[in-house]
Amino acid sequence: MNKNDLNEIWTLSALKFQSNDIKGATILGYTVVALIVLEYFGRTDFFIQQFPKLANEQFGLYPLLWWASWTILLFLILPILIVKFVLKHRLTDYGLNLKIKRQYLFLYLAMFLIVLPFVIYASTRADFRAVYPFFRGAFNAPLSNIIVWEIAYLSTFIALEFFFRGFLVLGLEKKFGRLAIWVAMVPYVMLHFHKPPLEAFGAIFAGLVLGEVSQRTRSILGGVIVHVGVAATMDFLALYRF
Repeated sequence: MNKNDLNEIWTLSALKFQSNDIKGATILGYTVVALIVLEYFGRTDFFIQQFPKLANEQFGLYPLLWWASWTILLFLILPILIVKFVLKHRLTDYGLNLKIKRQYLFLYLAMFLIVLPFVIYASTRADFRAVYPFFRGAFNAPLSNIIVWEIAYLSTFIALEFFFRGFLVLGLEKKFGRLAIWVAMVPYVMLHFHKPPLEAFGAIFAGLVLGEVSQRTRSILGGVIVHVGVAATMDFLALYRF
């Protein structure tokens, strides 16, 4: 191997390194901005302050739809646009593949069944019952309002799984390897700071497990199934036990 060959290898390695750096900086930079925007402008409190008359209409549904819309925009729609038009990659490379592969079906169902007893236990705790269901007006609202809310609410989990287990875990794995799971887990846990402490601590474990599943299956589907199943079960139990 002569000097020219070594220079060519070095140049290609440097370009690859710079490319991964730019990609990582883009993903992490957007993550910071998204979290700030959601915290200060996407929360229900912001809607209530800005639109006090609308906040109490439809049994308090509008502030929640505001939060759900911002969550879907920041964690699904905008990241998809970044992947397609900024990074110019395939969405399937970021886990956006909702086809159920038979070899993973049992894994997904097993994950939900393992978590289910903890969800049932949480539904009996006063701190969880003070938070769930998010739509407090559901106890008096018509079924149509509840359906609208559940569709919006459960859709946010598709956004969350794409963002944290796809955009972050799979998007950063070439730069950080398996450590990308831990990198993604940190902002994921931060989203739970306004929830009961037990749920926030549980988010550490959930973030690591779902990140591992995402890397192994190359799909966010496992996280979507578990998240949607847990959220729907928690809402049902909270309404039933209230």
